[in-house]
Amino acid sequence: MSPLAPRTTSLRTKARARLEDGPSSPEALASHVFGFAGVDRRTAERLLGVLLGEDPAFERRDGRWSLSPPVSAGATRSLAEIPFVVVDVETTGGLPPGDRLIEIAAVRLRGGRFEGEWSSLLDPGRAIPWFVERLTGIDGRMTAAAPPFAAVADDFLDFLGGCPFVAHNAGFDWRFVNAELLLARGGRLTNAKLCTVRLARRLLPHVRRRNLDALAHLFGVTVHGRHRALGDARATARILLRLLEVAGERGVVDEAGLAELAGVGGTLWPDGRY
Repeated sequence: MSPLAPRTTSLRTKARARLEDGPSSPEALASHVFGFAGVDRRTAERLLGVLLGEDPAFERRDGRWSLSPPVSAGATRSLAEIPFVVVDVETTGGLPPGDRLIEIAAVRLRGGRFEGEWSSLLDPGRAIPWFVERLTGIDGRMTAAAPPFAAVADDFLDFLGGCPFVAHNAGFDWRFVNAELLLARGGRLTNAKLCTVRLARRLLPHVRRRNLDALAHLFGVTVHGRHRALGDARATARILLRLLEVAGERGVVDEAGLAELAGVGGTLWPDGRY
């Protein structure tokens, strides 16, 4: 166990006790939990995002922190009711926050139908390595005319809402998006995170290769615009739909079953959002 684990548990217990009295502003909650007087909002959001951001017991909604509502028996939603948002990013490298986003895309689907998509090139504020240019086709001239992430953060968050954040090898995209949000907004996502690689591992144990190209070939999905965020997000969304079909054939028909299968704690569709 990490030596920080007991301390983290203690701080989360303090946060829970405070929020049992009702929602709290970030400044008030951080002051109570960490014992800081007069903490500013940006610092409070950074501290609380790190402490509570990935704990499904807490949610951030309308600028305030609160306890997530319990999911009672029988309240779980069918898979057809859940809006999923599939995210893909292109980056300058593999290690945020030194490496930055150069493109981000998101595709929303529900009940087997595509409901919308959103994407943007981004100015990373640094040079793009030659191997990234060669892989993606994105160069410095393109990103120089693009907005920084901070300028589109609200648009992305509005599109994502409280939906599950889905990605292929989701940990990578999740880390980069949260690193950018920490810089731009001082906070982190509280959405559920769903990984199509992990889903494929659980549903297709006989399949040896589960990268995007391999699963696209397996399911007959044509990838238009490989290594561009929107092209990869569209392909991942189609792969997700096929994986959900396989899950349904195995008797997984609601969010509780999918959460258990995919290793997601709590509800897959929280009422709150970042």
